[in-house]
Amino acid sequence: MSQEFVYQFDINGYIVIPAAIPQPHLQRLQKYWCKNLIGHPLHDVNFDWGDDWRGLIDIESVYSFLDIVYRSKFRLDHMFCADERFVSSGGQLHHQADMFDEGIYYWVRNRRIHSGLVAVQYAISDIGATTNHFCCIPGSHRANFPVPDRYRNLSENLLLRHVYLQAGDAVVFSEALVHGTFRVANSGPRRSVFARYMNNHSYFRRPPAHRDIASLPPTPNHSASSEAQIFSTSDLTPRQRQLVVEPAYARGHAPVRS
Repeated sequence: MSQEFVYQFDINGYIVIPAAIPQPHLQRLQKYWCKNLIGHPLHDVNFDWGDDWRGLIDIESVYSFLDIVYRSKFRLDHMFCADERFVSSGGQLHHQADMFDEGIYYWVRNRRIHSGLVAVQYAISDIGATTNHFCCIPGSHRANFPVPDRYRNLSENLLLRHVYLQAGDAVVFSEALVHGTFRVANSGPRRSVFARYMNNHSYFRRPPAHRDIASLPPTPNHSASSEAQIFSTSDLTPRQRQLVVEPAYARGHAPVRS
């Protein structure tokens, strides 16, 4: 199915992988959720929760597809759990094509995909029409014009597509797709895990463990020294600190100030 998935992803901006999580694995996740995760609408995943949670890093069918999209050069950026109480962007559709500065983009050249942030939503419960669910404007990840305000709205949006999932399914979508959560009155329970991946030369969110950079990579084959030159950052100007010290990440990264 790999080529079929690539075609669907290129045309629509998303694919659905049925039964991505095997039933025994899914049942253990459901049991853990009922016991530990019902108190809040959103939890960042801690991989010390056990093998079942670590297993979501690289579910084989999802990994195989992402491996094609990123040509084996990608990394997990962040992962979190969300239930029906979590509604993204205040119930409006968000994102659009070509948000390059934010690390959100999709384009193709010479039959090679070049992608920024890609999300995977794993359905831990059934997510149907009576539940808050994923929706999008198919193909909008490739649009050439800004999204008109009327198409940010979920009501009476003729371009909108609803995506329903069975427990264990995964929807993989480009974050450049115009998408969001369709809010349903008196929604039934929705339990999802969201994993977001990035190309391996950048971060989307700034990792809290990042330290300020105090040395630049050494030049290969440098005859005088092969060691990194460590320097004090205290004498750098604010602009120099932005250019040298600040680590690489996309979301919320301020532009360099003159």
